[in-house]
Amino acid sequence: MRAYESVFILNPGLSKDSEEKVVSEIQEVIVRHKGEIIQKQSWGKRKLASRLKKQNEGIYFFCEFKLSPATVKKIENIFKINETILRTLILRKEI
Repeated sequence: MRAYESVFILNPGLSKDSEEKVVSEIQEVIVRHKGEIIQKQSWGKRKLASRLKKQNEGIYFFCEFKLSPATVKKIENIFKINETILRTLILRKEI
């Protein structure tokens, strides 16, 4: 397993329930594939540097986890398919 960090930005118009649903969906994929969530944080609503999908603000989430590289591709696909996610970034951490 490798260590990763991920930051993703959600549409600011989402309700709290919808936010939690997206975050829990990602967590479920990590846990289901024998991964480990080290840390997760909500950074709240922030102004974007430039407009993304006609939005000036976004809800930022940070997640640090350990997972196999093949499963990271599945998480990236979830990010791409989900229309409520404006932007994502997944980085492999050096240990």
